[in-house]
Amino acid sequence: MSWIIRRMADGDIDAVLAFAETIPEAPHWNLEEYGRCVGLDESGPLLRAGFVAEAEGGLLGFSVGKLVAGVCELESIAVAQENRGQGIGRALLQTLADWALVKGAARIELEVRASNARAIKLYEQAGLQREGLRPAYYRSPEEDAVLMGKVLLPGGKLP
Repeated sequence: MSWIIRRMADGDIDAVLAFAETIPEAPHWNLEEYGRCVGLDESGPLLRAGFVAEAEGGLLGFSVGKLVAGVCELESIAVAQENRGQGIGRALLQTLADWALVKGAARIELEVRASNARAIKLYEQAGLQREGLRPAYYRSPEEDAVLMGKVLLPGGKLP
């Protein structure tokens, strides 16, 4: 299957909202929260970006992140269950890291549910290191968050 990664646009928000409802690990934000990932005023202290993966007009996944004080926080990567293992999550992560680097980020950081072994493996394969644990960070169900991060190097790709 052929797919592309592109910047999230206003016209994607309804599809992203519906898609996120089908993925338990995805943030279940409201329209306003996802709307902050498009149409940015990039002059402020907080930058957000969203990217979508699509094939033939269908949404396969998305990523969202924010940049604050030289650090990009990956807020989410979500890929449809039937499309996992095809490199889509890796491409969404790389696209977000590339955006962050262009915007001046020196690091990328995230937290992930301790039980999400598939995501942790993806992040480790991309060179992110485990940097700590946030006990009982998640709710419904309560669970620890694994903190991960990586220095972004100019011109460098994630492994």
